[in-house]
Amino acid sequence: MPNSNILGIDVSKTELVIFDQAVNQTVKVPNSEYELKAAIKDYDWNPATYLVGLESTGDYSFLPMRVFLEAGFTVKLLNPITTKRFIKSTVRNKKTDKSDALAIATLITYGEGQIVTENQLNASKKTLLRLESKLTGIKTQLQLMKQALELKSDNGLHLERAVKKLNCLIEKVEETAENIWDLTKQEKLDHQEEIIASHVGCGEKLSAIISAEAGDIKRFPSPKQFKAYAGIDPKVIQSGQKDVKGKMTKRGNSLLRQALYLAAFVASVHDPELRQYYLKKRSEGKSHTHAVCTVARKLCERIYATVTQDRMYEVRYPQGVT
Repeated sequence: MPNSNILGIDVSKTELVIFDQAVNQTVKVPNSEYELKAAIKDYDWNPATYLVGLESTGDYSFLPMRVFLEAGFTVKLLNPITTKRFIKSTVRNKKTDKSDALAIATLITYGEGQIVTENQLNASKKTLLRLESKLTGIKTQLQLMKQALELKSDNGLHLERAVKKLNCLIEKVEETAENIWDLTKQEKLDHQEEIIASHVGCGEKLSAIISAEAGDIKRFPSPKQFKAYAGIDPKVIQSGQKDVKGKMTKRGNSLLRQALYLAAFVASVHDPELRQYYLKKRSEGKSHTHAVCTVARKLCERIYATVTQDRMYEVRYPQGVT
């Protein structure tokens, strides 16, 4: 049977702990391209009989994903929260690299994880977008520090020079963020990003973030899985015979979730159908934030439908509205 065995990989900056399900053994390999390629050959790991699973650990997981994909393996990526919960429920007071690698292999066996595509490895645009986002966050923190110093200065402390220095720093960070965004816009616009940009609320920057952070949206079996990946799916609280939906789970990709929320905020004002839906939720007593979150779920479903059907979004009007 193809892919009948799992390689569960616990990733760190310098080392990969790999649990080989076929032989029930764990090996340690340096997290380098040369050493990993040598290990694939030495241990006779074959893409026809092995499926690879690892956690999404940012930059450290990128190299093993690329090496295994280029070697022809199917690679599945796990949310670290899923792994931690599994380990907590099955291995008490005994957390080791080996147990993590085994847990990852077990979860992949249960069908957990999302398949990684080669498109996801084109990380240059995603990296630039994340850098621009961090710089924008730094600018916000600096502005708050400046406000605090100005308040103390108004109360008699001589901090004018410090305020001036902060102003210069804020301007430099803002300029750098703008330069990074200019570099991002030079990256190739893929078809998925074009489709997302056709939705009301998803402007140039938000559509770029949503596409980059979501990866290949077609890999999700349903919009439900896409919403769960973003963490905008509602918590379900069981009470007696009822399942009550609550706040967002917030378990997924925070940057994707934030971009979808901001897009939904704009769409709840400018998209006729989503505006009506937003007002309906407000009339039911939902707060502004809660109502925008429900719009974000609707928008997520729309994006999934248009991307998987390979078509641009067309604005729809509620019945009786033109």
